[in-house]
Amino acid sequence: MKDLYCAVDLGGTKINIGIMTKEGEVLDNIKIPTEVEKGPDNSINNIKKTIYELLERLNLTKNDLKGIGIGSPGPIDSEKGIIVESCNLKGWKNVKLVEQLSDEFEGINIKLQNDGNAAALGEYLFGFGKGCKNFIYITVSTGVGGGAIIDSKLQVGASSNAFEAGHMIINMNGRKCSCGNNGCFEAYASGTSIEKIASERIVNEESIISEISKGEKVKAEHVFESAKRGDKLALEIVENEGYYLGIGIFNIMAMYNPEKISIGGGVSNCLDMFYDKMMDTINSMSLKPSTKICKIEKAKRDDCGLIGAGALAFYNE
Repeated sequence: MKDLYCAVDLGGTKINIGIMTKEGEVLDNIKIPTEVEKGPDNSINNIKKTIYELLERLNLTKNDLKGIGIGSPGPIDSEKGIIVESCNLKGWKNVKLVEQLSDEFEGINIKLQNDGNAAALGEYLFGFGKGCKNFIYITVSTGVGGGAIIDSKLQVGASSNAFEAGHMIINMNGRKCSCGNNGCFEAYASGTSIEKIASERIVNEESIISEISKGEKVKAEHVFESAKRGDKLALEIVENEGYYLGIGIFNIMAMYNPEKISIGGGVSNCLDMFYDKMMDTINSMSLKPSTKICKIEKAKRDDCGLIGAGALAFYNE
C-alpha cells in the first residue's frame, strides 16, 4: 500500500478534508461547514468524525495514516500547533489544534501551517510550479494571499506567517483594507474589492451590474458577467483589476525573482479577461531581468489548498 496522508484545508466557511497519496492523488474527500459561531471544539470534533468517515469509506484505519497536514487561516504558531487568532475564524484565539487532534490520533505526525503557504506548496509540488526552484503562488479570492518557494524551500518566516502579500501597501493614501491599513494590495485586487468598487459606483453610474445582481449584494461574478456583455463600467473595473494585480505581482517579482508565478482563487477563473492588462502593467516597469524570465499562468490545481495541506505532513520529512 502507498503511504497515505490526511489533508485538512480549514477555511472560514468550510473545511475540506481528504485522504491523499505522496504523489498528490486525492483518494476521497469530504467538505463540511466550519460553523465558526459554534466554537473551535465543535469544528475540531467534526474534523475528527470526518477523518474517520473517510477512513471507513476507503476501508482504512487511522493506523494506515502516515501523517496529517492542516492549512489554516493565520496568524498561527506552527511550532506549537496553535491558531493564534484569525479574522476568518472569529472567536478562535490560541486554539491548540494540533494538541487536540494528537489526543485522538496518537503517534501520527501532525503539522499545521498557514493556508497560503500550504496552497503554495501544493501548486509547487503537483501543479504549475513542479520542477522549478523559485516559485510564487498567489490566490485572488475574498482576499489576496499565497506563498513563496525559494531555492526549493517553503518560506514560512519567523512565526509561520510569511508572504502576507495582500497587505503590501501599494497606495498609502488609498482605500481602507479589512486589516485596518490604507492602500493594501487586496483592497484593490481582491474579489471583495471588485464587489465594493462596483457597489459604490453603480449608485451614480449606469450599468447592467444592477440588473444582473437582481438587486442583491453585488458579487465579483456579476461584474465579470457584465463585462462579458460589454458593460462600460464593468469593463473598466475588470481592466483596473488587471492593472492593480500587475502592480502587486511586479513588487513580488522584484523581491523574489521567481521562475514561475501561478494565480489561483475564484477571481482567477476570469484571468483571461484581465491577463493582458496585468502583463502590460508588469512589462511597462523596469527590472527586465526579473520580468522577462518569469512565466505567469493560472494555477493548475484547483485543489492546491487541500493537497498542499496534506503535503505538509511529508514535505522535508
